[in-house]
Amino acid sequence: MKVSQNFILEEFIDPETFKKWGDKSIYFLDKKIISIAQFIRDRFKLGVTINNWHAGGNLQHRGFRPPACTVGAALSQHRFGRALDCNVAGIFPRDLAKDIINNFDIYKKLGVTTIEDPEFTDTWTHTDCRWTDSEDLLIVKP
Repeated sequence: MKVSQNFILEEFIDPETFKKWGDKSIYFLDKKIISIAQFIRDRFKLGVTINNWHAGGNLQHRGFRPPACTVGAALSQHRFGRALDCNVAGIFPRDLAKDIINNFDIYKKLGVTTIEDPEFTDTWTHTDCRWTDSEDLLIVKP
């Protein structure tokens, strides 16, 4: 199921959830996270990888994580469909994080509220749209 110009639903959902719910898996996602991913894709005009299990890859828990998933924190924003971990082809994860930090006014309009500290996530960039009750970007440690 295509969810935006360049993304399909499976890129945001783990295989177990998709097997059980199919296209209804979209119910588990905050639509802002799809818009954020599409914006990053459009901004850099480069491929963005979230989950790739559907294409034979090994990435499967970088979008929505179901309750039984043992990856990450028990109350991670991934479990609420409000987070994604991604890579942009040819861009270092810390450089994407710097772009979000330096252009937060643009990203904030899309719903971005939080990233993980790039010092701790050198192989991916985490972003989410949790409620923070702040106008500033929240930078958390994983």
